Amino acid sequence: MRILWLLVLAFALPLPVRAETPAFQLQKPIACTLGQDCFIQQYPDHDPGPDAKDYRCGIATYDGHDGTDFRIPDKVAQAGGVAVLAAAPGVVKAIRDGQPDFDVGAFDKARVKGIECGNGVLVEHADGWQTQYCHMRQGSVRVKAGDRVAAGTPLGMVGQSGGAAFPHLHLTVRRNGKWLDPFADGGPCGQGQSLWKADDRAELAYHDNDILNAGFAGSPVTVDDIERGGIAAPTRASPALVVYVRALHLHQGDIQRILIKGPDGQTLVDSASPALDHDKAQAMVFSGKKRPGALWPAGSYSAVYTVTRAGKVILSKTLSQSFAP
Repeated sequence: MRILWLLVLAFALPLPVRAETPAFQLQKPIACTLGQDCFIQQYPDHDPGPDAKDYRCGIATYDGHDGTDFRIPDKVAQAGGVAVLAAAPGVVKAIRDGQPDFDVGAFDKARVKGIECGNGVLVEHADGWQTQYCHMRQGSVRVKAGDRVAAGTPLGMVGQSGGAAFPHLHLTVRRNGKWLDPFADGGPCGQGQSLWKADDRAELAYHDNDILNAGFAGSPVTVDDIERGGIAAPTRASPALVVYVRALHLHQGDIQRILIKGPDGQTLVDSASPALDHDKAQAMVFSGKKRPGALWPAGSYSAVYTVTRAGKVILSKTLSQSFAP
């Protein structure tokens, strides 16, 4: 009897549960390296009300956002060409091309009413799945309706057409007409199932913060200057030595600091901005010093940018600039 009881107990114990691989999987839909030359600026919104929460209950989204925004750094990257790739095999159902890309500072939401996706591609997959690729560069769409595409097939280039205030790819994933979040299908705050292939998951890991642009300049800069790209490096004759940074997903209370040191290690600038009074999808800061004489001294200059949250540094970037004699 004791042996029989032990056998019954063994069969009654729960078997370990393995995470199932989803039948429908996606691969990264853009030809860049996340965290280096492209970034995720917005995730789908998981909050059903007027507020907004990304799949980790963070701030990297906005109310009603139904897709993922893969952002490139600036218009120079857009002009150079960053390919949009099919995220899964399927058949092209529809395309649009010919819509102009907005220039820096010229975005006008009213002009794109009804064509918010801009230049785009809609791909149908098996079992009611769809992927939609929006804001592609004018004249770049390479496929036509009816084409069969494999995962990784180039569809066109990242642009700023339609309802795009900056150059990016907006990817929406749907099943049976309903959009869902490929990072967390069916659950909030990271509890849902990822649809991304295992090979891409590490690169697609959630980032609460990122540095989009950073560098030295010879004069004060604006957000539009950064968006245009190609800010000229300073020279010994530049009227000022400036460090600029544009960061993503900063929180209320965050403090940004820029520290610049000269070739002799002497501090030239130590500037901390006031604590942010609200969350920001992106925040730009710059600081610098006017040229003290006829020329900047030759040698190597360094800068460190930090973001402090609740007394802890949560983001940092080190930069350098050298002047030859």
